[in-house]
Amino acid sequence: MITWELIVAISVYYVIMFATPGPNNSILTASGIKFGFVRTIPNILGVPSGHAIQLTLVCLGLGGLFAQFPILLNVLKYAGAVYLLYLAWKMLGSLKVSNAEDKVLPLNIMRQFYFNLLIPKHGLSALPLFRYFTLKKST
Repeated sequence: MITWELIVAISVYYVIMFATPGPNNSILTASGIKFGFVRTIPNILGVPSGHAIQLTLVCLGLGGLFAQFPILLNVLKYAGAVYLLYLAWKMLGSLKVSNAEDKVLPLNIMRQFYFNLLIPKHGLSALPLFRYFTLKKST
């Protein structure tokens, strides 16, 4: 049974989990500064759509795969760390000053959607809910 204590605990957990800065916040901030709010709207819409699909996948069975094979969490952790280092490297490379007019466009909704599928923080954030509901069914 879901109690008020569980609702409060999960709510606090998710506020902390999603309010902390991450790659999405950095990308949205940079895009807003460079292209303005209106041109960043598709990027903004891609964040919750990609996150919702990732949470759904974890709750529908991907979390069970992680529970059965815990080594996959380590693989995901290290792959995510390497990916974040790659993003940092690309961000450092983008600081170069160029005299030529670059034709850079903001991320569209699908690119941001796919980017969200690669962020391990989102998938891992669904695991407490997955574990709660799977433990309830087994007892």
